[in-house]
Amino acid sequence: MGLLALVAIAWAAGERLADPTQAFVEGYDPSGNDFFVNVPERTVLLRIRADLDNDGIADLALSESSTWGNAGGQWLLFRGQADGRFVYWGTLFFSPGSAAVRPLERGVSELTLNVRMSATRGSVQVYRATSQGIIRVSERAVDLANVLLPPTGTLPVEYCKLLEYRRDPATCWRPGLGLR
Repeated sequence: MGLLALVAIAWAAGERLADPTQAFVEGYDPSGNDFFVNVPERTVLLRIRADLDNDGIADLALSESSTWGNAGGQWLLFRGQADGRFVYWGTLFFSPGSAAVRPLERGVSELTLNVRMSATRGSVQVYRATSQGIIRVSERAVDLANVLLPPTGTLPVEYCKLLEYRRDPATCWRPGLGLR
């Protein structure tokens, strides 16, 4: 069973998707997270459209409110392709307000995430985003009561309630998290 699951994940990782958001809503999740555990009436879709690897093509990050807590949630990352399709890239846990993207060179960026684990503990995680994948470069534990975290910028997040997305996926998106 384990080998079969690994083969399924590897196959899914290479699949080119025209609409990752629709696929996500229909159950596509190569990460195996517990997405969509809330009732549809309480579920909010989240997306970030940004060039995360500095290759000139918009990438996509998708999440939804069932996985979220005070520190953020799980995001499925999809790398944009020149033909307009997307390939699953990986999964990261973060809040858009505590994440920053810094271009390093063409096709390479650095993602810095300030991840809170509790009221007083967290970490600063740095990843490198390239066409080959997203790789953790470093992680440093921090005591949030005594340390000022490095500055981060807000990624452009949008939200859409799941029921509204099912009615009209083209016009339901609004700026912000919409989790209140």
